[in-house]
Amino acid sequence: MSGHTTLAPAGTAAKRKEARTVIMSSYLGSTIEFYDFLLYATAAAVAFPKVFFSGMDDWVGVVAAYATFAAGYVARPSAASSSATSVTAWAARACSSSPWP
Repeated sequence: MSGHTTLAPAGTAAKRKEARTVIMSSYLGSTIEFYDFLLYATAAAVAFPKVFFSGMDDWVGVVAAYATFAAGYVARPSAASSSATSVTAWAARACSSSPWP
C-alpha cells in the first residue's frame, strides 16, 4: 500500500444534498444581508438625520445619512475582494512552507 488514499466520487444523492445545502446557505445569507440593508436604509431615512446630523438642514441631513449608507454599500464588496486576495496569498505562502509533502 502506497499510503495515498483516493476518494470515491460522490453519488447522486450526496450531490443533491450538497447542492441543497449550498442553495439554502446562499439564500439565507442573501436574505439576512437584504434585511440588514433594508433596516439601515430605513434608519438612514428616518432616524439618522435627526440623531447624527441635527445641526444641518433637514434635506442636507437626509443626503448625508444616505451618503453613509452608500459608503457602506460600496465598501462591502471592495473590502471582501481585498480580504479574499490577502487571505488567498497568505494561505498559499502557508501551504508552500508546509512540512508535509
